[in-house]
Amino acid sequence: MDHSTDSLSVADIALVAAPEGPQKPSLPSPQAVSAPIVPGVHAAQSTGTGMLSSNSNVPKELLRSVIKIFCIKTEPNYSMPWQMKRQASSTGSGFVISGHRIITNAHCVAYQSSVRVRKHGSPDKFIARVVAVGHSCDLAILEVDDDSFWTDLNPLSFGDIPHLQESITTVGYPTGGDNICVTKGVVSRVEETYYSHGCSRLLAIQVDAAINPGNSGGPALMDGRVVGVCFETLTNAENVGYIIPVPVINHFLEQITRPVEKRGFCDFGIQVQHMESEGLRRAMGLTKAQSGLLVNRIAPLAGASKVLKKDDVICAINGIPVGNDGTIPFRDGERVSFRFELLKKFVGDTINMTILRNGKQSDVEIELSTYPYLVPVQQHDILPSYYIFAGFVFQVLTQPYLSNEWGKDWKKKAPIKMVDHHMYHLKERADQELIVVSQILVSDINVGYSGCAPALLSHVNGEPVHNLKHLVQLVEEATSAIEPDGADEASAEAVANSFMRLQLEDSRLVVLNTQEAVASNKEILMQQNIPF
Repeated sequence: MDHSTDSLSVADIALVAAPEGPQKPSLPSPQAVSAPIVPGVHAAQSTGTGMLSSNSNVPKELLRSVIKIFCIKTEPNYSMPWQMKRQASSTGSGFVISGHRIITNAHCVAYQSSVRVRKHGSPDKFIARVVAVGHSCDLAILEVDDDSFWTDLNPLSFGDIPHLQESITTVGYPTGGDNICVTKGVVSRVEETYYSHGCSRLLAIQVDAAINPGNSGGPALMDGRVVGVCFETLTNAENVGYIIPVPVINHFLEQITRPVEKRGFCDFGIQVQHMESEGLRRAMGLTKAQSGLLVNRIAPLAGASKVLKKDDVICAINGIPVGNDGTIPFRDGERVSFRFELLKKFVGDTINMTILRNGKQSDVEIELSTYPYLVPVQQHDILPSYYIFAGFVFQVLTQPYLSNEWGKDWKKKAPIKMVDHHMYHLKERADQELIVVSQILVSDINVGYSGCAPALLSHVNGEPVHNLKHLVQLVEEATSAIEPDGADEASAEAVANSFMRLQLEDSRLVVLNTQEAVASNKEILMQQNIPF
């Protein structure tokens, strides 16, 4: 698992009114979707301790509430954003909770076109609807309109975070068979972990139970209560699986009852540095009794930008002392990331911090929001936006685009400027997007520019490009200016000599005859069979 970065990351939660729909983690099925973005985490492939019979330790009424999910999904094609990839099928697991709802993993139903569910011991499948999705925490809620489905189904209740070495039982429908499967394991670790589907860092529980493709979304049980949702494993390791703990589940269930702008896992919006160096602590004015985290950078759009300054030291959060390694006391001598306190907060809430600035300690309150990514890290259930002009295909730069074009090693293979923006730059205005020339559809109008893609676009006719919508506006303004005011020769000559200048971020320049570029659009789209 990747635990190297200290910058905070979250993603929004979206409600969806009708089926729409993985990256994977414990991939739903063998046909599952694209590989995870971060090396080391992916579809569950670990093997665990002993396998149990379907009625061992788990009452039959609990098994009946574990549901098998059948999903047909169609992912977008980032290489040709006007098309979708080939339709694929997958299976996953889920379980019944209060309110006639089924909870499962978001990666089981991402980009779904059709979702059907089947009860344990039943041959019948029922149509289900995705009503809420939280991709950052890899959770989703399904509903079934057919009342007969809910007959003899009892909602499972939630427990608490299990302690180390306590036994848990995972239930689901992994590959290798069609019937329900029950496996036993032990809690190995509780800490903040990278969620590969949502590209976020949240609390997770490490277990040694078998979590295989198809187990995704199934419950982890202890004493008849749900203590987590199975979701992924660690690659190149044996007996290392992960479950989503109850605090994360409860946070998700609360979020989806709130207004859209209040959904998502909130964030401090800062990048911090550990203060394990004695020299660093002394330079920042910390006494031997003090500890904390050094603020390196603050997102311009975050609430923290109004309160914190670079080189502030965060000594405590909500009155809880923060260690020099960025952890706070948890229980029984355990420690967890200081971001654990965020699980008690929602977007728009405030959190108290004790900071040290220039040797003086003070208490401040920070308003929390979702993290303002410059390059979006996940775009599940969102089709890529694009614009085509004179054969130049413009797209919004996102992490899914990078991983689709350059694979799981995109950080090494993608153009350095794109990786730099993703890794080190922050959004400075709410509507800011980076626009990439992803490819150039060959035509006489763009001869000589085939080497200009992929590249980031910076200006159009000297105007900085803020986002894709702004790009379209700038192009339309330039093309509308070529309409002649009259039939005189001077006007016609001015139109014929009108040019559009596209400035790329690497300093290369593209110049197009505006009138010829407009005339070429329809022909290029027809040649490539692109809808217009």
